[in-house]
Amino acid sequence: MAKRKPKRKPNVGHGKRLFQVFRHADGTHWVALDLEPRSSEGLDFVGEVCADGFLAAHVAVLGELPPLDEAIKPLVLLLNELGFWTEFSCSGHEAEESDGGNGGYILVYIERAETLLRLKRLLADIWDEEDGPCDCEGECDFIDGHPPVRSLRNGTPIPEPNMGVRIELTVEGAFHGEWGFRIDFVGYERPLTALDYAWLVEQIELRTGRAKPLPQPLPPQPLQSHKRLTIQRLL
Repeated sequence: MAKRKPKRKPNVGHGKRLFQVFRHADGTHWVALDLEPRSSEGLDFVGEVCADGFLAAHVAVLGELPPLDEAIKPLVLLLNELGFWTEFSCSGHEAEESDGGNGGYILVYIERAETLLRLKRLLADIWDEEDGPCDCEGECDFIDGHPPVRSLRNGTPIPEPNMGVRIELTVEGAFHGEWGFRIDFVGYERPLTALDYAWLVEQIELRTGRAKPLPQPLPPQPLQSHKRLTIQRLL
């Protein structure tokens, strides 16, 4: 009697999963989860590795991070450090907004309800502090007040008009037997910039104990004394 082929076990080690890496015909790579390593036309299997996230799997097999938009890269890396596996991201694209805004997104892989709840609480804690008193002159359409003007911790102002961001956890569907959630970032009246994402990174760091002290300005240095030069006239 022929032996039955053992079933592949996706869970390999505490907090790690089995990932496969494929190479597209154009040279770009794609990291997949819990898939059989089968090559197909235009998609070649490169290798597989046990890792604690999509980025970690990409680095383990290829020795480098996958291509990430520079503006959103710090946010993507921070989310992964906090245990939220990101699969795809974009710092900005044309959004279907009547006001001409543009948006970015991060697709987060969620395998446990507690992880989703932790992410929702983290984001809600940031945006719940946005409501502030309205100091407009004349009529105002904002019932709940205006969010305060934002700036980075070092005082760098965020470009005006004040950034409006809509973060939604939208179920994209079942990915690899689990759920993928999309976090959307929308800039109104202007494109999102690296400063917008940098502000969000700082807010998350402050709430997770990862914020580093700001560099202190150097104390004023005493003026160096110079020796007087005596010019002797030669007679």
